[in-house]
Amino acid sequence: MLFRAVALSLALMIGIGTIIPLATEYAEAGPKHTKRYKKKPRKYKKYSKGWWRQYHARMKRKKALAARKRALRLQQLRLAELQKSGDAKDKAAVKPVGEPPTSAMLPSGQSAPKGWKASKLSSGEIQFQIDGSGGGAVGSASISVVGPATGESVLTGKNQALAGVPTTSLRREVINRMVRENGWVVNDYQKMVGGRAVYVVVAQSQATGGRVNSRMFYFTEADGRIYSVATTSAAESAEKLAEESEKVIVSLPSRPRPVQQASLKQ
Repeated sequence: MLFRAVALSLALMIGIGTIIPLATEYAEAGPKHTKRYKKKPRKYKKYSKGWWRQYHARMKRKKALAARKRALRLQQLRLAELQKSGDAKDKAAVKPVGEPPTSAMLPSGQSAPKGWKASKLSSGEIQFQIDGSGGGAVGSASISVVGPATGESVLTGKNQALAGVPTTSLRREVINRMVRENGWVVNDYQKMVGGRAVYVVVAQSQATGGRVNSRMFYFTEADGRIYSVATTSAAESAEKLAEESEKVIVSLPSRPRPVQQASLKQ
């Protein structure tokens, strides 16, 4: 009887010693030995059909990612513009009723065309907000000094220049600006406005709501400096703004540049 009890005790101890490690191994607190294997892309011989499939799929993913980034950037710009317009409305709402509007002045000292309101004044640049006959804003304009005049205007032949500055440099300046503002250059040409040689660059840019804005850049020489008159408006208002811009160009200060004469030795 005693031998039987000892045998049962030994068997019970051996069973418990075997069950405890197994239970610990598969318990929630036990170590995990499962491995996750990442599927490696299959390698193809360069320029084979499989390689080209992988290449096109990779390019498609890159284009989709770039399109999502552009859409996000456009949405951010629209939100910023809406917030800016909302701030402008709030400022207009708190403006005293009896306060007279400030008259916009051109660099010549003359009054700006009707509907042109000075919106910002900085060193070398005057910005205007242009209102239509109904009172709503139809566009904007800016007058700035590009640089000093260094020579005569040559608007014929291959080496065309405005007051000594090559027209290719002026066009490149507009192209760089359009790249920054999500726009593109359409055309450029030369014309005479009120006896002045004027170089014109026609461009367009993307506006809110899918519209396309008309962008006009006029370059001319006045008072020994090259001025730029740039306008932004909807397509239906572009012709009217072009007429008013030419009036602004004619009003720019005109003073003959001194002619240097060589002294004669006696």
